[in-house]
Amino acid sequence: MSSKNVTRRKGPWPSNNNLHSVRDWFRQRGGLDDSRESESVIRLILDKVSGISVMDRVITHWRASESELERLASLADRLQKGEPVQYALGETSFAGLTFQCDRRALIPRPETEELLTEALRRVRRCDGLSSHRVMDIGTGSGVLSIAWKIQRPDDDVHALDVELEALELAKINAEGLDCFVNFFRSDIFQVQQSNGIFYEPFDVIISNPPYIPNSDRFDMHSTVTEWEPSTALFVEDDNPLSFYRQIIHGCENEEWLAKGGLLALECHRNLTDQVLDLVPKTWTSKERMKDLQGNWRMVFARR
Repeated sequence: MSSKNVTRRKGPWPSNNNLHSVRDWFRQRGGLDDSRESESVIRLILDKVSGISVMDRVITHWRASESELERLASLADRLQKGEPVQYALGETSFAGLTFQCDRRALIPRPETEELLTEALRRVRRCDGLSSHRVMDIGTGSGVLSIAWKIQRPDDDVHALDVELEALELAKINAEGLDCFVNFFRSDIFQVQQSNGIFYEPFDVIISNPPYIPNSDRFDMHSTVTEWEPSTALFVEDDNPLSFYRQIIHGCENEEWLAKGGLLALECHRNLTDQVLDLVPKTWTSKERMKDLQGNWRMVFARR
């Protein structure tokens, strides 16, 4: 294509294409402040666009090319409109892996990675290297199920979600990471539909279901409420434990979880004690855990 046919983005442009000028220009154009979070965003984007690390940019006296400035301008404009950086870049990191990331599914959070790490630790401690049947309920972009399968390749890993678009993204991520996970579209509240998936008990069920009460949305940042799928985030104020109640009911009354199997749940920081109360007293163990920020965030139980 002739360069005459290429529409260049409008200015303003940096006064110089050196690292310092480009950083300041990008911050201003993207509507970013001087916070640590904004610095992290800028570093992440410069890493991606330049293809080299922050140290290499300093050592080599990196200067942005015209094509790099064009891409940076596009990304800055998207951030200025409130789009999360992970969606703007089209990818995110989870458990040391790179996943495609867009509006079809939630952006993975650090506490979800903590849930995975702790669940894996508990399985290794109690069951060693024996293979397991694993189910990820509400898989979204597939990060939990795919990361589990990569760390424990002999496990038979399954994952379900009610949203077709999210499952399409999860399958793309599995293929991109050369990882086989059995994905299913199912609504866990439709028991008859779910029975075909839970034909045999699982040794591990892990889930990060929707758990944020609708009333909390007014206190949340617009990058979350206006960009990420609300069905994966919010639940009704008068029934915030609906997903946990259904999952635990399925584990106990419909044999979704094998005897001695592990249930691992991510929860709202204010509701872990209530989730814990849903676990039958006949189970061999149940406890809640804090995340690295000191918030009660996880519930683990053995049937």
